[in-house]
Amino acid sequence: MLPNFLVLIAASFIPFVFGYIWFHDKAFGGETWYNLANLSGANRVPTGKGKVFATLILNFLIANGLFALTVHQFGAFGMVGGDASLLHQGSGAAFMADYGSSHLDFGHGMVHAIVAILTFIVPLIGYVTLFEHKSFKYFLVYLGYWFISLSLMSGVINVWGGIPA
Repeated sequence: MLPNFLVLIAASFIPFVFGYIWFHDKAFGGETWYNLANLSGANRVPTGKGKVFATLILNFLIANGLFALTVHQFGAFGMVGGDASLLHQGSGAAFMADYGSSHLDFGHGMVHAIVAILTFIVPLIGYVTLFEHKSFKYFLVYLGYWFISLSLMSGVINVWGGIPA
């Protein structure tokens, strides 16, 4: 399977939209996060089209990584050297006949999100929390945000993110 870039672009909006909800001052993470991050007044909300665009680019990079992690059939494409025609003959075709539509459901994508969270997000947020002398509560606010965002992204990408080669 090859990436469906329209779905990856759509999935890139998930952390953006969910972040608006999660970090809103009336929501769970909002006021707590503002206080823990020492944000007040005008610096509470990033402004400017450049920051929004940069956020979407970063989210798109995350979506591409989640595609490679969650859609196992992409590994078959790499296994045959990136030549899609080889997936229609020999061992490539046999593999795709047996596993071409396996594990392409929302729940399976969410399981892979948990792997990504435990192996990448927890250590990265942990570093920031430790070296910026933030509290464990700060760590939990970000962990909750990324847990939900990546779970939703991975589920969407796993179901609709691949195009048969």
